Amino acid sequence: MKDISTLPTDRLGSVGKNAAGETYVQFVRTLNFSPEKVWQAITDPASLADWFPGFQLEHREGGTFQIWFGGECEGPAHVNGIVDAFEPPRLLQCGSMCWELEAIAEGCRLTFTDIVRFNQDHRGDFEITNSVLAGWHFYMDKLEDAMTGTLDPDDTIEYDYAQIELPGRAAQ
Repeated sequence: MKDISTLPTDRLGSVGKNAAGETYVQFVRTLNFSPEKVWQAITDPASLADWFPGFQLEHREGGTFQIWFGGECEGPAHVNGIVDAFEPPRLLQCGSMCWELEAIAEGCRLTFTDIVRFNQDHRGDFEITNSVLAGWHFYMDKLEDAMTGTLDPDDTIEYDYAQIELPGRAAQ
């Protein structure tokens, strides 16, 4: 695992509760690309093949999506469901996952949110939240690397979120 303590805190993501009382993880990244370019990176099959090859979706609201997580995935290896929102180049919601894009002076603010499901397996809330944070941190980094042309396909190590204090996360 990579040493997470060396990262700026704005790269770590956050944990919170939505209005329904569900726990979520969220990453907010500023990307030096237009929302249209970021939209292409998160929806175009050729672009996805670079940074998230296990993600497939129908490009329409009401369509289906599938994600196959590979490697050392600690959660469910396959997730599928309905595309709840498909509003180019602003909003993509697939089940519990939501990508929101906003044009800003620097390019695009990407806000990614995922509802954490705690009834998956034998692990506790703290461990499941850490796994979800580490997994999405990995994919957010891969997206940025793919967009900037610095993607290293051999860099598959995730951060160990158990090393740090993170407000909003369940206690260990």
